[in-house]
Amino acid sequence: MTKVRIKDIAEIANVSMGTVDRVIHKRGEVSPKTREKIQKLLEDFDYKPDIAARSLAMKRDIHLAVVMPKVVNDHTFWELPQQGIQQALDALDHDQVTIHRFYFDQLDRLGFSAILENFPYGKMEGVLFAPVFREESTEFLERCAEENLPVVLFNSLLDTPAVRSYVGQDAYHSGYVAAKLISYGMEQGRDLAIVNMSARKDHYAHIIERERGFRAYFASSESHPKHMISIDLNGADDLLLKEKLSEICSSYDIAGLFVTNSRVHKVARFLSETKRERVRLVGYDLLPENIEFLKQDRIDFLLSQKPEEQAFQGLNSLYNLVVFNREPAPRQWLPIDIITRENLAYY
Repeated sequence: MTKVRIKDIAEIANVSMGTVDRVIHKRGEVSPKTREKIQKLLEDFDYKPDIAARSLAMKRDIHLAVVMPKVVNDHTFWELPQQGIQQALDALDHDQVTIHRFYFDQLDRLGFSAILENFPYGKMEGVLFAPVFREESTEFLERCAEENLPVVLFNSLLDTPAVRSYVGQDAYHSGYVAAKLISYGMEQGRDLAIVNMSARKDHYAHIIERERGFRAYFASSESHPKHMISIDLNGADDLLLKEKLSEICSSYDIAGLFVTNSRVHKVARFLSETKRERVRLVGYDLLPENIEFLKQDRIDFLLSQKPEEQAFQGLNSLYNLVVFNREPAPRQWLPIDIITRENLAYY
């Protein structure tokens, strides 16, 4: 070879181009064995970055779209990926990158459809997307594929040809981990409940996968609850949540509650106000409200999705794909971190 490329190194090492790129730029997680193999190949072939191509790429304006839910009412989760996007832009520090933001209300299906009807496909070069409405999101991704518009997903995975990469957790296995945490020391003959507070569970692929993983653990375990109840609140208000929780706590001997999203603090508040003990509670994310209940031992475990890291890594991957043709790994899995009151200070 007269000039070795990242693609050549990836083929020889039998890894993705994204893995080679992470080794070159010393970012992301790569196993020590793989890192050593790639570094040796880079040295053997005397790999040098193509400065001329980089300079040429940096002379043009780059237009990228971000399509994600907006912050509504008290649901502060979506503030975190917005922070990650801004951190990515600060790290890039390139004047020619323009981010076009398309925020939608995750309770407003028609509003999301209206955004897609007016989406400027021909003016964008890539899309960072957090899908919610399954059917409409799939149609959007299919249209992106037709327009040859690359998409990087975060938070929730939909598998279609336009998706070049997904950054986030394995939702199924995070639900499986949650079940295992709840099962430790659980008294036989008691009951468990799964609490879905999303607007409609069928709109959220990751919520479905979390519940599936949770149930799968107990299906394969010797530890079984007497009853497993699923509460789907479909975006209902706090009053209905309290009514439903009061109903199941009166009708069943609840040993544990698994909340499938970041609103676990609402359940923790109910348990605190009603002074219910011996109920293990597991949910998601380091929101300020969740942290307070974790400190009080009302929440036993939080599984961190790192939404800011998802968006940060997603935008970086999209930028490198569009500008330098660096193909990201199809799945960029983030770890399933288990956070307790005792290790909270280290996050």
